Amino acid sequence: MKTRALEKYTVRDVLEYRGHPQLQHTVDECDTVEDALELMYAHDVVSLPVLGGSNSDDQAFVDIVSVYDLRDYITNSQGLEEEVDFQMLSGRASGKPTVLEDTVAQVVRSRKHASQEVSTRMPLEELVKLFATYGQHRVLVTATDDDNDTDNNAQVPGTRKRGVSVDSGCSSISLQNNKVCGLTQYDVVRFIQHHNHELGSSLDTPIMSVARTHAPLSPSARGHMPHITVRNTALHALVLLRDSHNSALPVVDADGRLVTEFAATMLRGLTHNSIGLLGKPVLAYMFGLRMSVLSPYVVHENFTLSQVMSGLLRMNCRRAWLVDREERPVAVISLTDVLNHFL
Repeated sequence: MKTRALEKYTVRDVLEYRGHPQLQHTVDECDTVEDALELMYAHDVVSLPVLGGSNSDDQAFVDIVSVYDLRDYITNSQGLEEEVDFQMLSGRASGKPTVLEDTVAQVVRSRKHASQEVSTRMPLEELVKLFATYGQHRVLVTATDDDNDTDNNAQVPGTRKRGVSVDSGCSSISLQNNKVCGLTQYDVVRFIQHHNHELGSSLDTPIMSVARTHAPLSPSARGHMPHITVRNTALHALVLLRDSHNSALPVVDADGRLVTEFAATMLRGLTHNSIGLLGKPVLAYMFGLRMSVLSPYVVHENFTLSQVMSGLLRMNCRRAWLVDREERPVAVISLTDVLNHFL
C-alpha cells in the first residue's frame, strides 16, 4: 500500500474495531421489490441480506441486494415509462402488474455479479483493492473456527462463519448457529481514520489530488461533470445514475450552482401507487415522497484529505461535493476515492 503503516492489518482487525452489532432486518427472496424498498426506507439502510428456504426454520443465506441493484432492475424494466405516463395523466395506478411486484430473487438473478467473499486473514490492502479498484461496496466475510465468537454462540469445529455487510455500522445476523457478518467501504474508512496517527503526511494531501475533477460546470461546457437540473424528471435522473455508474449526481440550478444531490437511495419508499412521481421534476418527486431536500456536504479546494474524511464520518455521508467560488460542483469525493488514495 502507499501507506506502509496499514500493511500490517487484516480484515480481522477491521472487524474487531467495528464490532459485531446484531442486524434484525432481512428480506426473503420471495418478497417483492416494493417490500425491499419499504424495508430499506423504514430502517435507513441501502442493502439487505436475502434469505431463501421453504420455511423460517430452514432459511439459508442467498446474497445481498442493494438499492443500486433495485435501481438498475427498475429502470431497465419494460412497461415502466407506460405506467409512469398513465399515473401522471390519471392520478391513479393502472392496475397492471408493475416492476415493483417482481420478486427479490428476480433482481438477484439479473445481476452480473454476486457479493464477494473474503477471509478474515485477507490483508487490508487486498480488501481496499476490492472496494476501490473493482467497485465493490460490501463484502461477505468468512471466519475460520479459530476466530473469536463475539456473542458466545457455540461453533461446530471445522465449520465456517459466513457473513454479509449491509450498511455502515450494522452488518450481522445469525443463521443456524453461524455468524453472518461483513464489511462495507464505510467500515474501512472508519478504521483508517481511527489509525490516522500512523499515516503521517498522507492525510495532508490536498483534496484536489484525490477528487475526480471535471471541467467547470456550465450548460455549454463540454466534458463537464455529469449532473441533473431542477427541471429534469426523477426517472431521467435514475437512468443517468445507472448509465454513468454513479451512486449520486448533483442537482443544479440554471446557473450551475449546487442545490442538492439526487441519489439512488431516493427510490426507497416508492410504491406501485406512487410510480407516477418518477415523471415529475426531481424536487417535486422528493416532495411527493415527503423527503427532505437536504444540503449536501460541500468542500473547497483548500481542504485536505484528513478534513474531508472527518467530515464524511462525522456527518455520516457517502460523498462530498467539491465546489468552486460560484458554488458550482466540479468534483465528487466518494468513499471509493478515499480508499483508492491509499493504494
